[in-house]
Amino acid sequence: MTTLTLPEFIRRLPKADIHYHLLGGVRLSTMLDLARKYQVDLPEAEAKSYYRAYQTPGGPRKGGIAALTFLYQLMQETADYERVLFEVAEDAHHSGVKYIETFWNPSDVALPYADVNDALVRTIDHCQQVFDITIRLIPSINREKSPEAAVAMVEAMIAHPHPYVLGIGIDYKEHQAPVEHFWKAYRLAARHGYKLTAHCSEFGLHWRNVETGIELIGVDRIDHGYSIINNPQLTAKYAALGIPFTVVPSNTYFLQQWPKHDEWRVKHPIRAMAEAGLNIIPCTDDWHMHDTNTSKCYQVMVEDFGFDVYSLKTMMLNSLYASWLPTAQITQWAKEWSRCFDELFAQLDYQPALSTKELILYRREHNGKK
Repeated sequence: MTTLTLPEFIRRLPKADIHYHLLGGVRLSTMLDLARKYQVDLPEAEAKSYYRAYQTPGGPRKGGIAALTFLYQLMQETADYERVLFEVAEDAHHSGVKYIETFWNPSDVALPYADVNDALVRTIDHCQQVFDITIRLIPSINREKSPEAAVAMVEAMIAHPHPYVLGIGIDYKEHQAPVEHFWKAYRLAARHGYKLTAHCSEFGLHWRNVETGIELIGVDRIDHGYSIINNPQLTAKYAALGIPFTVVPSNTYFLQQWPKHDEWRVKHPIRAMAEAGLNIIPCTDDWHMHDTNTSKCYQVMVEDFGFDVYSLKTMMLNSLYASWLPTAQITQWAKEWSRCFDELFAQLDYQPALSTKELILYRREHNGKK
């Protein structure tokens, strides 16, 4: 009988990544190519400072938001977006990803919304044929810009609708721009049938940002949301409601808060969120900037955070039921992916041995409802 190592088992699992920033998936080589294309002075050392894999101790380090800001200024043609999305699909395919919901920020783009959206749609169809991967789009509010810019983004979506555009999100620095500032854009999007998500309580910020997103704005899911565990009553409520939380193991804030690996892996709020029964979905956020991929996300959950391997089946199904795919597609894939998991699990050659103190057995019922 064929046996599988844990990394190969995880790579072969069908997976969905529903928290993926498009420009966070730009390869270093592509950034350098784009700089040459537009004659932008970008020394290789500076380009590497955006990428965790190439950063050196004591050297320059720029975060994911800085990388996105730079790239949006750099990319000037729809062909640039087509290239990036194709490469995103190619990388995801090699990591066993079957479905992506990707964020992009129209208010940061120098081109008309319709032109870029049409280019992304064409690329999605091409990637479906080449890689058998499904990609959908979430235009996202840059909360560092005005609420009026957010409304203008939604108005552009309404003026140029497409079935691949599923909803809206909000990202960038949250400190001075809580989600309620953008209520009008969210209200307009909801009125036109779009789904809603929001980055809330990402950088250690207060749990009330999550509460506001859910209770006031009415989002369908929360991106990050780690501080919710500081309010046990709300945590229990949202666990019972099954509110999806897309969580990012490679989140920069917690790596900086606990630079010692043993402390980070035990104290990361993802563990507490799972133990409280929240509906968590591991995601990449900024794939290349964070030096991660979807398989690594799942592997970290086991080897670092202490989940047993079968917990990955729960997370895999969480990702499907939290997605904005049609219900019939979710139901079909849930059956197929569950069967695939069980077949591959039977071939697994080992499971990491964990102490009872560290072990998390994460299980949730999936009743077929979104």
